[in-house]
Amino acid sequence: MSTYAGDAGAWADRESRPVGAFIFAGLIAILVGIGLGLTIYPPLALLAAVPPALLVVNWVVREPVRGLYLLLAATLIFEIFPLNFADSLTDHVPFFLNLNNANSSAGVTGIPISPAEILMLFVIVVWLLAGISRRNLTLASGPVVSAYLVFMLVVVAAEIHGVFGHGDWLKSLWELRPQAYGFVAFLMAANLVKDRRQVRSLAVVMFLAVGLKIGVAFYRYFVTLHGSTAGYEAIMAHEESYFFALFILATIAALIWGQGMSRGMRALLVVGSAASFFAMLVNQRRAAELALIAGVAAIMLLAIRFEDEHRSLWLGVTVLAVVLITTFTVGYWNHTTGLTGDLVRPIRSMFIPDQRDYLSNIYRVAEDANILANFKTSPLFGIGLGIPMFVIFPMADISYVYPLWNYIPHNTLLWIGMRMGALGWAVFWGLVGIAILQACRQLATRKDPLLNTVAAFAVAAIAAEIIQGYSDLQLDSYRNLIVFGVVLGLLNRLPKLADA
Repeated sequence: MSTYAGDAGAWADRESRPVGAFIFAGLIAILVGIGLGLTIYPPLALLAAVPPALLVVNWVVREPVRGLYLLLAATLIFEIFPLNFADSLTDHVPFFLNLNNANSSAGVTGIPISPAEILMLFVIVVWLLAGISRRNLTLASGPVVSAYLVFMLVVVAAEIHGVFGHGDWLKSLWELRPQAYGFVAFLMAANLVKDRRQVRSLAVVMFLAVGLKIGVAFYRYFVTLHGSTAGYEAIMAHEESYFFALFILATIAALIWGQGMSRGMRALLVVGSAASFFAMLVNQRRAAELALIAGVAAIMLLAIRFEDEHRSLWLGVTVLAVVLITTFTVGYWNHTTGLTGDLVRPIRSMFIPDQRDYLSNIYRVAEDANILANFKTSPLFGIGLGIPMFVIFPMADISYVYPLWNYIPHNTLLWIGMRMGALGWAVFWGLVGIAILQACRQLATRKDPLLNTVAAFAVAAIAAEIIQGYSDLQLDSYRNLIVFGVVLGLLNRLPKLADA
């Protein structure tokens, strides 16, 4: 009887997967449809949004965690600002722009709130009202919650410190909002995710959404640009390369820890990862390639440490990969064009940069020196948010393309120290350390393939985000911080989820 019950439960679990996958694919299609309406004729935005909005409202009210699925999908699909390519579609959906923003096609005056904020607020209100009405409202607890809460208190203190120190309040919101988005996404994931099915659904959303953007990258490169990126610094948003890296990291984690995954699914993920890697290369963001290396290194270290049964295998694979990559890099060191040039560029540019990388490097060196000079004026508490960075070491004028150049520098790890001082750094690294320890505890004490895959992927995503934040404006990006918050929220939730 117990065997029969177990088989029936497994059958039911398998049967629920296609339905969930179709729902998520349908939602993504709806979101892209909204973008198409905006692209064809901006006044159609409202008409295009109303029917799916009514559908989504009812869908989310029935199960608030679906709002988290929608937030993650929209974050991975919609860019923050228009890119204005001939095939632009998703970047014309003003999901992160205020409704009264001049760049927003919505054009609603007097409403300084974005669709992303409306969605987050709506989901939280629905969740709170449902919990209060059923008298079963509970708030997530745990070490990651405590660490993230302390970090946000430091962020709020930096905001108060900056504004009362004659900072620009509107500019400070550009620095504060991403941190708030990350924390809200964290709370949503930590409180709304209740079982393995919902964790799996989030994974499906991530793969489908990033897969859609991989398709956009392929179309743009081969059709719109006819296979040439000449004259373009990047063909997709900068954050996109980080999401491409996450697709690859999730695949590697699933291949190592996802026992029981079908061969067809494994093959599909491997093919998708190869496509994702190609999309990353043509997007020409070396920071993302370095982030991918860091993430893969983190996963292999976890596999060697916690996969006792196959430790020798993963150790051998790691050594072989290091030898092959080193040999390839040395052998093609002087190649600066083509696929081989793109592969060795991230490492070569550190030592022998080309003209583009050289100009970028010297700007970053001067920028980092200025950040540290500002940090030294208030090393304990920082200078606060909204106060422009004073410049001692000359930098190229990029204000015409980046108006916030003296508020949010490229190196957002140093930005934390400049804005929040040594206190902010200590709290941030404490949050990162506690999250990694939580993941390691999961891998050391639990055997659930799905949950262990999520734990390993989370560590890799954190490592990659730190490298991205060190290099390229990513620890103060709306999209990155939302994904970062969801990852930390899942880590906090893992100990409370039952094994399969």
